[in-house]
Amino acid sequence: PECREESAERTLRVNLALVRLSEKARALSLNLKAKKSKLHCEKHQEDLKLFCKTDKKLICLICATGREHESHSLMLIEEAIEFYKEQVKSSFESLTEKESEIQKIEQEQKQCISGVQEESHNLQSLITSQFAELHQIFTEKEQRLLGDIREEEKKIVKRMKKNL
Repeated sequence: PECREESAERTLRVNLALVRLSEKARALSLNLKAKKSKLHCEKHQEDLKLFCKTDKKLICLICATGREHESHSLMLIEEAIEFYKEQVKSSFESLTEKESEIQKIEQEQKQCISGVQEESHNLQSLITSQFAELHQIFTEKEQRLLGDIREEEKKIVKRMKKNL
């Protein structure tokens, strides 16, 4: 406990949330220490102050004067940061433009799909109405022909009965 006094109760419970929180804090602390140690040359334990463009890695002044980086292109870390920051910014802007172009094309495609669906629906409605019209015409024609046949039948039957 915070008061540092002994408790009379012996049935203490572990606070799991507090345990997890303290574990995370320890892990973050270790990560920060690891990151700080990475800012020193592993070979010479010197501060990393230069960036080797050829090898694309940070180096110390002693490494820069050694044979390994003798003919390599070097720059200060700050310059390298600005250089790569500009490259990232340029790439990001290019990707943003491409994304907006893709979204525009996608929107156009959706409108095209919508147009095709609407046209299909209109054609279906037109075909349905035209077939209904034709059906009506054929029904009327059928009824007329059936009526004509009945009339003709009556005439023939009437004549035949007259001839009897």
